[in-house]
Amino acid sequence: MSAVEIVLAVVKILILALFFLNMAALSTWADRRQGAMVQDRVGPNRAVVYLPNMAARAIVLLPPALFGVLAIFSSLGQVVGRAAAERFTVNVQLTILVAWFSLLVLCAKVRSGGAINRAEQVFEDVDPRSIFFAGLGVHAIGLVAGRLVTQAAWPLAAQVSGFVLGGVFLLVGLYATSRVPDGKIPLRLAGTLHALADSIKMIWKEDFIPKNGDRLLHGLAPMLAVFSALAVMAVIPFGNDLCFADGNKNGTLDFSDLTNLLATVPASGACNGFRVKLQIIDLNVGILYIFGIAGTGIIGAAIAGWASDNKFALLGGLRASSQMVSYEVAMGLSLVGLFLVYGSVRLSDMAVWQGQNAWGVFVQPLGFILFLTALCAETKRVPFDQPEGESEIVAGYFLEYSGFKWGMFMTGEYIELVFSSALLVALFFGGYSLPFLHPDGITVAFGNTVLFQYKMTHLAVSLISALAFFGKTVFVTWVQIFFRWTLPRFRYDQLMKLGWTKLLPLAIANMMVTGVVVLALRNAGPEADAWVKLLGDITQGVVAVATLAGFVAVVVGLLEPVERKKFLASSAARFAAAVGGVKPEPQQA
Repeated sequence: MSAVEIVLAVVKILILALFFLNMAALSTWADRRQGAMVQDRVGPNRAVVYLPNMAARAIVLLPPALFGVLAIFSSLGQVVGRAAAERFTVNVQLTILVAWFSLLVLCAKVRSGGAINRAEQVFEDVDPRSIFFAGLGVHAIGLVAGRLVTQAAWPLAAQVSGFVLGGVFLLVGLYATSRVPDGKIPLRLAGTLHALADSIKMIWKEDFIPKNGDRLLHGLAPMLAVFSALAVMAVIPFGNDLCFADGNKNGTLDFSDLTNLLATVPASGACNGFRVKLQIIDLNVGILYIFGIAGTGIIGAAIAGWASDNKFALLGGLRASSQMVSYEVAMGLSLVGLFLVYGSVRLSDMAVWQGQNAWGVFVQPLGFILFLTALCAETKRVPFDQPEGESEIVAGYFLEYSGFKWGMFMTGEYIELVFSSALLVALFFGGYSLPFLHPDGITVAFGNTVLFQYKMTHLAVSLISALAFFGKTVFVTWVQIFFRWTLPRFRYDQLMKLGWTKLLPLAIANMMVTGVVVLALRNAGPEADAWVKLLGDITQGVVAVATLAGFVAVVVGLLEPVERKKFLASSAARFAAAVGGVKPEPQQA
């Protein structure tokens, strides 16, 4: 293994580790926030850092100033051809985005805190949703206007648009800085500092070990929980493969070759150079490695329960072990149908197949439901959190843990939550692929009919694919957090019955039916392949339309004014109202 490969591996490890750790902290915040909303109380917003006025101004000014200077300096060098056209389009769209988003934030600030000058008074009666829809319209106009620019004018247009983008960034940064009030500024970041404050607090808390507990195993258990959660990320592909040219013509990848990223690659993804996978390691056993390593996390829970010298902790460890045995079988069998369709157990091959055909959730809908259910049970999340079971066994296997060791268990649990979301994305939601996005750009086609085509550089496609993977993972994590505050906990006998009598038979039936269908399609001839390809393209179109509609709906919902209405909804109130209400007695106030 060369020095370049070692450096690239370290960089990829840092990218994934930082993403998983930060997402674990944000998931903790989101979990608490949803609990606060359900119980109508103040959420995790108490942690605050007071910043001096000058420091707050510097923090507000620094990001837009850096982006503005970067945009201006990148426009000083001249680019030609497709790269110039792409840079011009990106600069225009970013300029429009920064402009309308800044106006949107200013409008919200004025409506909540009032205007500080006559210019801001214009936004007092403006609906924020109108700014959003106007921004979408300007985005469309910018795309149409960009098509009118001639090929000879692309280099100049790229430079001018870069200068305009830099100017807009600087203008927004300077005006935002002027709005920072005098005095100390409380920084809460919507309560996200709470996870950081908890982490610092746990480091200094007492590390309690039971008198008759096993000191070695008591300390080893939380390490196993965190190790298994982090080690499984090694085989997750988080972006399209990068292709570098051999600048030295020596046949080996050197540090100098990392600056020679190919401008474009063909639609097939063929690389005439050095291919660097955005994946720590591409094992030929793929998903089997995940099953093997993920099982060690349950061993940590079992060891924690036994080493704590506590009957409730022991019950939690036994529950975790039996739960893993019950649901590991169903989880593995639910994916066999997916392996038959993909023809591989490599996660990188699965991502490529889904980008060329259809997402796994469309070809294996039942397998997705079964795998999601078993995955929730494996990560010990509600409604399958019987190993913790606060109302039954106090806190379960980590009952006798405190301080940093307890924090390691919590961190491992939330990293498992984020990893399970990344695994769902890799298996069922296309991985890093997006509808109609190919290695050479965007091609909207149904069967042999091409409706739209837009060529893109290799760098742009790679960046979009990486952002798509991380964005999907964030969204699926957010959806899984809803399970905790939506579904009630199963009784333990119901949990075991569900795994052995429902999930396992359904997984076996799904595997058998999938095998028959796959065998029939492979022997059906080219006409069946053409129809299957057309159906795959239709699913890509459905995903594209649903994504756009969902984005608009979410933004409109966020911009809509919030109206809080408290009401009493209980069986006692309903029955009392049905009989005419409650009659006040003389002694009542």
